[in-house]
Amino acid sequence: MRGKYTFREPLLIDDEGLYITAAQMQFFLNRSSGKKQFKGADPKFLSYYNNCRLYNFVYDMMEDDPECARIYWDGEQNSIGVAFPMRGKIAQQLASFQHWENLKREADEDDEDDDPYGIFT
Repeated sequence: MRGKYTFREPLLIDDEGLYITAAQMQFFLNRSSGKKQFKGADPKFLSYYNNCRLYNFVYDMMEDDPECARIYWDGEQNSIGVAFPMRGKIAQQLASFQHWENLKREADEDDEDDDPYGIFT
């Protein structure tokens, strides 16, 4: 796998057009237990996979419209952070995905305006 792909080249594209890149997969497999976690469908791999799909989705949309979101380093969490308006292009697109399991949270039943597209409910 090493040396065969470019950094942004999708390795696997799912039915909704979301993907993980070859470089992202190689990065995970290079972890001390990465291959074992990948082969065993470990929750750590599945979480990583979903985070990569979200990152790539937002990154691709930002290439077309840099103002639609922000990707930044979150120093408190030591991770990449993603921010986008709840009524923006990204939220609308995420709402159309059938199997988006990584972005669920409890809905505020008193104020539906907090989640107009239902992506977090």
